[in-house]
Amino acid sequence: MGLTQAKHKTPILAGRRLALLICNGSFPSIPNFGLVGPAKDARLLETVLSDSDTGRFSVCVLLDRGLLEVRREIARICSDASENDTLLIYYSGNGFPGQDGGLYLLMADSDGQYLHATALDAEFILSQLRNSKCRRIILIVDACHAGAFFNHNRGIPNGLYAITSCGADQMCSETPEGGAFSLAVCAGLRDAAADIDGDGLVSIDELHEFVKQKLRADGFMGTPQKWVWNVPERIFVTAVPRHVFLSYAREDMTQVDRLAKGLQAEGLSVWIDRNGVQSGNWKERVMDGLNRARAVVVVLTSASFTSPVVRKELAFAAKKNVPIIPVQLEQIPDKLVPDWFTLDYDELHRHAIDAKRYDEGVKKLASAICNSQKPDLQRDALR
Repeated sequence: MGLTQAKHKTPILAGRRLALLICNGSFPSIPNFGLVGPAKDARLLETVLSDSDTGRFSVCVLLDRGLLEVRREIARICSDASENDTLLIYYSGNGFPGQDGGLYLLMADSDGQYLHATALDAEFILSQLRNSKCRRIILIVDACHAGAFFNHNRGIPNGLYAITSCGADQMCSETPEGGAFSLAVCAGLRDAAADIDGDGLVSIDELHEFVKQKLRADGFMGTPQKWVWNVPERIFVTAVPRHVFLSYAREDMTQVDRLAKGLQAEGLSVWIDRNGVQSGNWKERVMDGLNRARAVVVVLTSASFTSPVVRKELAFAAKKNVPIIPVQLEQIPDKLVPDWFTLDYDELHRHAIDAKRYDEGVKKLASAICNSQKPDLQRDALR
């Protein structure tokens, strides 16, 4: 068993892209096991995976559903998937190891007195995958003890790639915005930082490496695990979306973080150099981020005007014909605007965002970005 992977150009993937998201956070019979994350994970993952420009999955979401319905849907989608399809099954919720060491996943109707009988056992999912014709399978599990998924299994189907949020003896973390692991997965799927080789696609291998390092960098518990069974070629989850490159000075990091979150709330992917948690040459990653940007938003402050990095980024973007959009988060007297900016970029319209009408200003900025000229990207691999 293992990954057989030849060096080749990005393949064109035929067939459909099917995803089943099982997200359970409400357990009436065992309320102390309740989670707020899965409901938020479901909404975020559905948005990311179903995006027609990036994920292109046909997504079915089961939120807080009972055992019988979940088993039926797993059986249905595994039976429906053909050899040339890509099938993704995702679980977010609570998991526990059984007496045999195997993993059990809680459903909305799981009974606290009869947990093993009323929870979804990992072996059932594997049995349906074994019976499926599909041989391009992605399995992602976000639950405590998720690494126990393959304990005492009765055989693993070929073409399966699995990522779990933690090891068999580990717990995972939840945040007010959702599960820490699921949030990292979504960041990897929509953020250019996960595209390590710069081919415009996020593979499962790249996603696992991104999530593992991001959780470690953010200080969350749990080490994501990876399993691969006889996968003959790389499996791609999403194409890298055209992103907004933020050019700024380090002194303005707090303001830039707020701006980035505001743009993301408007549905835009944002690239910030310090989010490149992968190893590699920093300058090369910045150039790659600029080359694949739909626009460069430069945050104008007294600090950014004196930053040689900002000046280099703008010069590179201008040379590559990437739209440059200056943004003022504070009033800047004309006498503080340096000659180099006036000479090269003074004809560009500056977007001023008033602190008292911040959300409105961000919406207008997002609209300007969407209306800017977009560079073409090759996305045939997901067609």
